[in-house]
Amino acid sequence: MNQYISNKPIRQMRQIFSRGATPRELSLAIALSVPMGIVPMFGFVTPLATVIAVRWKLNVPLVLALLYLALPLQLLLFVPFLRMGELLFQLPPLPFSPTEIMTLLETTGWGLFQQIWKTNLAGIAAWLLIAIPLGALLYYISLVISRRFLANT
Repeated sequence: MNQYISNKPIRQMRQIFSRGATPRELSLAIALSVPMGIVPMFGFVTPLATVIAVRWKLNVPLVLALLYLALPLQLLLFVPFLRMGELLFQLPPLPFSPTEIMTLLETTGWGLFQQIWKTNLAGIAAWLLIAIPLGALLYYISLVISRRFLANT
């Protein structure tokens, strides 16, 4: 009885995340979710991932769960992606201290917002350089694991 109670939530989660999914579909969900979860732009990833998951007929709860699990990585990697983009495109470094931002706003006005826009786009380009190989790596690793996982069910 005690073992049944402790295994029931695990079985339920396993059913939700693997319901009718092939190892390939589970691997695609993982390979899509994690790289999209670390994109250096906030606010649009959840609807985009949902649309892609529905369009590709992937497990939407799994895609969104992995997307949200990657959120700490997104916060951790936000500034490094911006800095990497600045290096790639030889942009001036975007200031992060309030005094530097205010000084730049007073001296350049809307130029600050243009710099933020360019730096963010450069950060997304830097993210793409990492996200594509990361997605491929996650796909192949998760494909091997999910084949074994689903074979044991």
